[in-house]
Amino acid sequence: MLKGSELIHRLLITRDGGEQVGKVQDLIVDHKGSQVLGVLVDEKGWFSGAHVVRWPAVLSVGEDTLVIDSKTSVAKASEVPDMKDVFDRGNVLAGVRVRTTDGRDLGKFEAFYFDETSGRILGYELSGGSGRKRRSRSFLPTPASFEAGKDVAFVSPEAADTVQDLKEALKQS
Repeated sequence: MLKGSELIHRLLITRDGGEQVGKVQDLIVDHKGSQVLGVLVDEKGWFSGAHVVRWPAVLSVGEDTLVIDSKTSVAKASEVPDMKDVFDRGNVLAGVRVRTTDGRDLGKFEAFYFDETSGRILGYELSGGSGRKRRSRSFLPTPASFEAGKDVAFVSPEAADTVQDLKEALKQS
């Protein structure tokens, strides 16, 4: 289980030519909050719009580097429909409050954890929150229902019962 934010600034190197094509600027997550679609590439010298790499093109995740299959895996975000949709919506998870649809505040989104092979999001790190389960840091396993908005992400009321202490959740993984 990887913490998404730990990949930021890692180099992107091609397997077929050993060429550095940029660094990871951010990770792109689907609007359901369940899957890493790919990475946003921070490229020096490319000024013609955002470039991305689909997650399936990532062959391995190392301590310093993500190895991708080839330079052709880097595409304009506008040419990758599912990622273009995410950019067009403008949803950013960082700092968004997570609330149940019945109004309970589960906390502020801090990070997400995912499976590096599949890109499947396993859960979210939250800070704060209200009610008796309030913790400085908690872990919300990826709920079945997740609706990301500009200021708030909504989850089903049942998701509140799955919130765990972050340290305990990480020990179990």
